[in-house]
Amino acid sequence: MPPPPPPAGLDATTHALHLVLTVVTCGLWIPVWVVHAVVAGNRRAPLPPVPPQPWQQPVSAEQANRAAVQHMNARAQRRREARALALGNPLMARELRIGRTDLPPAQRPYDDGGLIDVNAVPARELTRFGLTPEQAERAVELREETGGFSSGEDLAVVCDLPPRLVPELVEFGLYLR
Repeated sequence: MPPPPPPAGLDATTHALHLVLTVVTCGLWIPVWVVHAVVAGNRRAPLPPVPPQPWQQPVSAEQANRAAVQHMNARAQRRREARALALGNPLMARELRIGRTDLPPAQRPYDDGGLIDVNAVPARELTRFGLTPEQAERAVELREETGGFSSGEDLAVVCDLPPRLVPELVEFGLYLR
């Protein structure tokens, strides 16, 4: 049996015309697509709220306690480093404003872990050690008279402070002259 004849009107010129129209039509859609991408790209839908993630467990009290202890240990380490820097190079310590808790944080570029420069700060800062305002004022007066204190023990003896304050005066105090 012979093959069926080709359908009428589908000769080579028709195929060429279809090819040209397809190429031309697709080519005309490119500018439309570009304009749409630019316009739609500038609009972003608001993101939905992030649901709680199952892998993020609430922090337990034990984990919070461990984190607090790590934070305090890190601050103590920063105090040790800042104190060593200040004792080795007092001029740099003054420029870095180590122990100057009376200044805003923006003016203190170095994180000293909470040191207080007893020989430089005003009386209100000395109350952080547990001194009363009167004791702090007296300490500032004696500091001016004597030229400053050399240690926490020196401060406690000269100002007649209670012995319970000495550990904090030693740990948090910086005595630059």
